[in-house]
Amino acid sequence: MSNLKRFLLGAHHKAEPQHLKRTLAEFTVRLNRRSFEENLFHRLARACLTTNTITVKDLVATHELT
Repeated sequence: MSNLKRFLLGAHHKAEPQHLKRTLAEFTVRLNRRSFEENLFHRLARACLTTNTITVKDLVATHELT
């Protein structure tokens, strides 16, 4: 919990309720990727090439995170 609190205070300053699920998902990814440092670049490149593009309109929409 202390890592989450520090993340919210340092990176985002304030977590808006409508973005809380995405903020927690980002925190989880950042926390979990610490153990994948040796192949992080290859995993990132693969994710960028296989993920659909998201627009700002989609990003700020209020639909549920899947």
